[in-house]
Amino acid sequence: MRKFSLYLLIIIVISMLAACAKPAEPVVEAPAVEAPKVEEPVVEKPAVEEPVAEEPVVEEPVVEEPAEEVVENLSGYDDAKDEWLRVNQLGPYDTGEQDWDAIEAAAKEEGLLLVYANSSKTPKAAEAFMELYPEIEVQAFDLGGDDVTLKTREEQKAGAFTGDVWHSSGGPVLKGEFVPNGYVWKFVPDTVVDVVPEVYQDPILVSRLGSQTWGYNSELNDSCPITNIWELTEPQWHSKIFIEDPLNDASTLGKLMTFIYHADEMAEAYKSFYGTDPVLDSDTPDAGWLWFKRLAQNNPIPQSGGDEVNAAFATPGMTENYLAFASYGKYPKVLDGELAFDLCWDLEPVAGVATQSYIGILNQAPHPNAAKLWIKFITTLEGSKPWYKMGTYLPNPTYDPPKDSLPYEVVIGSTWPFNDGFVWDNIIQARDFYLINLGRK
Repeated sequence: MRKFSLYLLIIIVISMLAACAKPAEPVVEAPAVEAPKVEEPVVEKPAVEEPVAEEPVVEEPVVEEPAEEVVENLSGYDDAKDEWLRVNQLGPYDTGEQDWDAIEAAAKEEGLLLVYANSSKTPKAAEAFMELYPEIEVQAFDLGGDDVTLKTREEQKAGAFTGDVWHSSGGPVLKGEFVPNGYVWKFVPDTVVDVVPEVYQDPILVSRLGSQTWGYNSELNDSCPITNIWELTEPQWHSKIFIEDPLNDASTLGKLMTFIYHADEMAEAYKSFYGTDPVLDSDTPDAGWLWFKRLAQNNPIPQSGGDEVNAAFATPGMTENYLAFASYGKYPKVLDGELAFDLCWDLEPVAGVATQSYIGILNQAPHPNAAKLWIKFITTLEGSKPWYKMGTYLPNPTYDPPKDSLPYEVVIGSTWPFNDGFVWDNIIQARDFYLINLGRK
């Protein structure tokens, strides 16, 4: 019992001592950090292949495709039009070099040619051409100048390319519309390019020349009853001058406008006749317009055509005296006794106006080589034969004038050239001005 009490006392003392001691901190174990595994690179030993015999390599030759040719459009027109020009060496592609053997062969292959003309003599030229080239059929249409213009314009606008050759007058419309728009193209054969003066190659090639001058009845007058062009505006010739109607015939109006264009020369003639400088009206800026106004006020008598003009003033046996604006090309009828007139070649400042007929290739003509051959033919004496009569002159100065004709220098030298550009720019104004003043004082 006493041992038990002693053991109990020891246990109590130890417990009290333990309670008074600092408590022990908890032991926190650091997380285990695994060392990174360093893997040894696996180096595979190359497999030892059995040697294989190599077949020889045959390299295919490299064939380079030719680069596509780029053709520059030089004309500025659509592709079809530009291609036609390039193939036929016209417009900007015209080098002036012409292989006539090739052109003739190609023309025979084409076999056809359509000519738009304003002359009844064109079919005769067509017959001569077909005798020379029987493989080519020529259809020559004598349409008249206005209809040649109308037909060409309408076909070109519609893209209906039918005709091949323009063989007509109409210089103003060629200069102002058709050539700038590429409706008609100039072609000058190398056989005449260095012979025909450049003035007769603009805007296209001139095929023949004529003249319109002031004429008088040769039975009633021993010589021209006037000496100065201003006399046509004087009272004694009021309603006594016959002309083709300028209000309906653009060609006649254009010829009269030639006098307007030469204002300085008209002023000199005025001073020569009246003794003073021209006294201008408020609506006449120069002597050319003043003369044109006074001519209209003097009431020229209009006729429907040249034959009617000739009959009105130059019929044999007439008793009343008239003047007329007449063509020298009609003079053979005087020699035949059908008419009685002569022309005022010494009139001051000029006898009249030189006229031109032109020849060119219609745009996108279906028979361009036949057209070239036709133009070359027309520039020869043989091709010009139907027109080569008194009063008609060729632009080729190496040809003598037709039989009985006055020298070229007299006729063409005594006339002013028809100014295509001036007429185109001013014809509407001139027509209205003429109409306003016609027969009025």
